[in-house]
Amino acid sequence: MNRRQFLMSSACACLATTTANVGTLLAQEIPSADGSARLYRCGTPPPTPSEKIQANRVVTALRTHRVNFRGQTVVPVRFHIIHHGQQGYLPDRQLKAQVALLNRTYAPANVEFKIVDVKLHENDAWFYHQPGTDAEVEMKTALGQDTAGSLNIYTAEPGGGLLGYATFPWWYADTPQLDGVVLHHDSLPEAADPRTWPYDLGMRAVHEIGHWCGLYHTFQGGCDAPGDDVVDTAYEQNAATGCPINQPSACPGEARFNPVENYMDYTDDSCMKHFTPLQYQRIKDMVGYYRYKLNPQTNRSALLEQIRKSIE
Repeated sequence: MNRRQFLMSSACACLATTTANVGTLLAQEIPSADGSARLYRCGTPPPTPSEKIQANRVVTALRTHRVNFRGQTVVPVRFHIIHHGQQGYLPDRQLKAQVALLNRTYAPANVEFKIVDVKLHENDAWFYHQPGTDAEVEMKTALGQDTAGSLNIYTAEPGGGLLGYATFPWWYADTPQLDGVVLHHDSLPEAADPRTWPYDLGMRAVHEIGHWCGLYHTFQGGCDAPGDDVVDTAYEQNAATGCPINQPSACPGEARFNPVENYMDYTDDSCMKHFTPLQYQRIKDMVGYYRYKLNPQTNRSALLEQIRKSIE
């Protein structure tokens, strides 16, 4: 059973046992700043082998047909602020600061984010939910809007110490109601008293939206080819934490340093500096192909429709 099927089945099945273990299954554990608690960087699971094959077929078809997505893609953002009393409440300035960071980061991919809706929802079960549980399905089914034509961002305090998780673009076809990104509310920038240091500068959203745009972790597959399917990121044996600049890769034959400043690694927010040129190209490809309803031009493309029929 893949994760999409698992999420769908969770809407009608008891997942108490899975809930207790989901943090361990889906994310790498790292110590918090004071050593008193544990944080998990990312709850987005790795792609399955068949998903990687299909995504690579898409990229190959786009290059074969010389498709290059040059136009600007505007992504309407719908914030769902899940809170527990005052805990989890986010002022407008933090949402605006987060979107400003996203726009600076994703500008080379011709992707622009605009806030179109902000809603508050007080619900304890949703606030402390974990991915793959009834609470996730209930929350997203109840709150998600126009998942084909916008990005739904849910801020909460996910259980198991998760700082966030996202859906890959190819999951949309099977589970459109679950599409979107979940962020720990303390990971947004300009928090008055963040409890997630050193992960409180807004890079969690940059990272998770990278998954939403079709990127993998830089350490995807470790030293095994093809890694993260982006050739200008170095092979990385394991996720990096802290900020170990100029750390040689432990992978045989890899002469480059570990990509610890890449947004898709697990380093501190202050360490994250960039995507690579080919990561930006992949974002254009994945958003243009899978999230075509965000852009009227690609939505009407007869060539893209022909490509879809040939490979799906």
